[in-house]
Amino acid sequence: MRKDTGVWIMDSAAQNQAAISRNFRAVIPPVTPDLVYYYDGTWEGWLCCVYESYMAREIPGDVLADGTGTKTAEENLFYSKVIKHDMEKSNRVRIGIADKIGHGFLRILQQVFCSCIPHKEEEMLLFTHKGFRYGMGILNMRQDTVVKNVLKGLHELGREIDKWYGFVRFSDVKGILVAVIGAKNNVLPFIASHFCDRYRNEKFMIFDKNHNMALLYRRGERAIVPVEDFTLPDLSEDEKQYRVLWKSYYDAIEIKPRHNDTCRRTHMPKRYWDFLTEMTEQNSCVLK
Repeated sequence: MRKDTGVWIMDSAAQNQAAISRNFRAVIPPVTPDLVYYYDGTWEGWLCCVYESYMAREIPGDVLADGTGTKTAEENLFYSKVIKHDMEKSNRVRIGIADKIGHGFLRILQQVFCSCIPHKEEEMLLFTHKGFRYGMGILNMRQDTVVKNVLKGLHELGREIDKWYGFVRFSDVKGILVAVIGAKNNVLPFIASHFCDRYRNEKFMIFDKNHNMALLYRRGERAIVPVEDFTLPDLSEDEKQYRVLWKSYYDAIEIKPRHNDTCRRTHMPKRYWDFLTEMTEQNSCVLK
């Protein structure tokens, strides 16, 4: 596990050997291309998809999130299934994965679920079937397409977590620190501990506009909650002035003869610039 991001990349050799020694012989059913699972978009809902796949001894061609949870099989293709959220089934799958494959494998699935790789639910389902077949040794099968995609998701998630550690910019709004981010991956569960520890005596909110989620914190309490719409309130004159001063400082410390846009975009990708006070135009910075 990487200590800086908390993202699990590879289990220890001892744990791999222990998993392999269990000698799993779970049969992996063929993929049915015309079959689609629809679920409610939650982690527990996806675990219910795993339950259905094992009970029906089938692997769908795709697993799609229906965030409203209102789709019915009649509205979709003939070979579609709507998987209902069932805590008893999800708990059974979660415990089964942890006991029969390992807690590390379960953590990998939880982290990939927060990533933005294409068709992640289907990749995770295939990865789980192979995990029951081969144990933690599946992580050593780097040439397997499913394994490569899962590890790619972990890598992209960990890289973005690193970026947001340094690119979150707070504004003081009536005594509360407020920041807006636009993450590709669902990074809030992973950066929460860092900012709650760093600003333990403050009240703050970090709003992820791409996922409509917000991290709320006050001393001793924190929560990640859904937020449908959020607009940064009008800023005080002091906050506007601090923004101007920060941008002036950023511009002043640059060594002009060493200006290198390519290097800057490498370390500070352009998609983050809209959320950085120092990278906005001065007027926008004041009024944003």
